[in-house]
Amino acid sequence: MEFIENWITQIIYIAILSIVLELLVPSSSLKKYAKVAIGFVIMITILNPLINFLKGGANIEAYVFKNNYFLKNIDVEQISKEAQKQRNNLIVAEYKKRLIEQIKERLVNLYEIEGVEVDVSFVEDLNDKEFGKINEITLSFKSTTMASQNSVENKKFNEEIKKAISAFYNVPLKNITIKEE
Repeated sequence: MEFIENWITQIIYIAILSIVLELLVPSSSLKKYAKVAIGFVIMITILNPLINFLKGGANIEAYVFKNNYFLKNIDVEQISKEAQKQRNNLIVAEYKKRLIEQIKERLVNLYEIEGVEVDVSFVEDLNDKEFGKINEITLSFKSTTMASQNSVENKKFNEEIKKAISAFYNVPLKNITIKEE
């Protein structure tokens, strides 16, 4: 940064000096040549860092990494791991959300049951071969949903729902729970 500040300061000084010299030149015929000469000096001053860089005199990479203003306290590997972890959490959350929506939609389509709360437990490790395999499903019906049926019919109806869910999602019957609230 100091290098850039010095460079800009040098350009400003030369521009001020050129204005003063231009005012000191007496005749108009000489002013043309003075302006051209001053223009060349300003142009060389502006291009000087680029010329030094092309000659190999200035090593910008070494300057940046020596001062490394933007690299201080940044652990790229740690940031990458954290981003990967957040991405994985988002994938798992989205999968769970869509799975629950699918189960609810299936219950509405097959049995015309609405207002069901669904909770699912599944393999959440993305690196596991069985990622997404459902371990348990819990369905919660509101008591008004099942109120029109008697106790025996409720049990048969619940068993029918369990069998349908079990067959479709390949979950053992014992891992499907139906609760009435």
